[in-house]
Amino acid sequence: MPGKKIIWKFFFIQTVPILISLIIIGIYISFFFKEYYIKAITTQLKSNSLLIRDIIKADIQEKDIEKLNLVTKRLGREINTRLTIINPEGMVLGDSEENPQKMENHSDRPEIKEAIKGRIGKSSRYSTTLKKDMMYLALPIKDDAYRVIGAVRVSIPLDELENRVGQIYRIIGWGGLLAVTISLGISFALARRVSRPISQMAQAAKMISKGDLSRRIREDSRDEVGDLAYSFNRMSEELQRQMGDLAREVSEKEALLSSMIEGVLAIDRDEHVILINQAAQRMLELGPDDALGKFHWEVIRNSEINNLFKEVLKTKEQKEVKLQIGPLDERAFMVYAAPIRAWGGNILGVVAVFHDVTEIRRLEKVRMEFVANVSHELRTPLTSIKGFVETLKRGAIDERENAVNFLDIIERHTDRLNQLITDLLDLSRVETGKKKMDFQPIKVEELINRAVSHFMEISNKNRPKIKYNIPSDLPMVLADEEGIETVLKNLLDNAVKYTPKRGEINITSTDKDDYIEIAVVDNGIGIPSRDLPRIFERFYCVDKARSRELGGTGLGLSIVKHIIEAHGGTVGVESEVGEGSRFTFTLSKVSKPE
Repeated sequence: MPGKKIIWKFFFIQTVPILISLIIIGIYISFFFKEYYIKAITTQLKSNSLLIRDIIKADIQEKDIEKLNLVTKRLGREINTRLTIINPEGMVLGDSEENPQKMENHSDRPEIKEAIKGRIGKSSRYSTTLKKDMMYLALPIKDDAYRVIGAVRVSIPLDELENRVGQIYRIIGWGGLLAVTISLGISFALARRVSRPISQMAQAAKMISKGDLSRRIREDSRDEVGDLAYSFNRMSEELQRQMGDLAREVSEKEALLSSMIEGVLAIDRDEHVILINQAAQRMLELGPDDALGKFHWEVIRNSEINNLFKEVLKTKEQKEVKLQIGPLDERAFMVYAAPIRAWGGNILGVVAVFHDVTEIRRLEKVRMEFVANVSHELRTPLTSIKGFVETLKRGAIDERENAVNFLDIIERHTDRLNQLITDLLDLSRVETGKKKMDFQPIKVEELINRAVSHFMEISNKNRPKIKYNIPSDLPMVLADEEGIETVLKNLLDNAVKYTPKRGEINITSTDKDDYIEIAVVDNGIGIPSRDLPRIFERFYCVDKARSRELGGTGLGLSIVKHIIEAHGGTVGVESEVGEGSRFTFTLSKVSKPE
């Protein structure tokens, strides 16, 4: 099109000289303005510095740092300028905006170097403290003998200069844009007035249809085309806002559902799964893509849950059920299902919330077993005591030999009750964390020596031998001395009770990577493999009759387990019937200083 070439020629002839002239003028004006502005700032800073120097000179000579810092902050507020006081070594004595104790040494600052030499120092640079370009002016502070005793530095941000220069550039830029626009308008005239905005609208509409809702078109004219462009842009903005709100709501709901510990599953009126969170996927053992869009009975292999959905859809009323899930019904759930209603009351589907109560049921079972065990352990000695007391009251008390024998039995049962109550209290304190642990570096050899020595005091010739040989160079452990003594005494007591008179008990210790492993090994009767998983449970005894006969409460190993776990260690047991048992526990080594 011939006219098009002429249009572009006129455009360049008119526009290029204007733009070049504007650029040259802009560079000259900005350079001149910068020089003038910097001179004005320098004069202002110098005037402030001279005034401040005379005010704080006496405080520097008196070396009153606290007062100096307060005066610095006050003066900085009064002159609305950052003020810093530095000694000849570069240490900041006071600063109007920052804590001097947290500021680095300023001896390497160019303006400070000049001021310490007795001259006026000036510098402009980027402040890493304030994160902006600053202009600094520093003056020396001299005593009566004209010796430099410090420097006063004032600074001011160069934001204003940059803003002013930016304004100049913007004015020139707008002028250039105006010139280009006028030239472009003259060149293109009415030929492009209609075609250009329509072309833009078509292109923007294509991009919006592809999902780019940020596209806008220019609103150049005030005629019908301009009105159309305005309406198009407002429509795009509203669409973008609504889509943003929708995406944000969806994201918030997904985050809320994902963070819930309860499982959430929803179906529509046609019984298709429309929502399932991560917790529900874990509870029902489903993958992330296994459920959505499918019928609930296709993905949930539990008739009670499927019947629950159907019943709520039918009755339109909420319902709560308890159920067991798993091959062996090992997991317990409370499921609450309710209809999803629209504004008009129509049922859109059903939402169900799954609460995993497996741990609650387990704790309840443990509590009931514990109460039953405690009741049994208390009732047995109390029944015996009552029986022998009644026998004594009926006349046996007059038969000295029988009376003494009965009283000995009563005493043993009383001691057993006392030991049982003591063990229960100790176990409760350890479990609830009420037992105070004093973790200190301790030698393993000393712990074992103390426990064995205490045990030997109450031992007799008919008991098995206790042997131990602990390396003297074994690293120290971080432990509560009283607690570990209790652990060793309980393990030794347990080993002695179930080891023959001529048997042998060995205590060993091994240095592992990050911990010390201590083992109590006996060659006693051993423990059946079926009992090993429960050996550390409260009141669990392999042979209850033998344990009661030997004075055991059934709590010793449970106390051992909880004390070691409070130390962050582990306990273990290996045993074979007729061969003996090996109980182990670990303690953390004391960390070496780096």
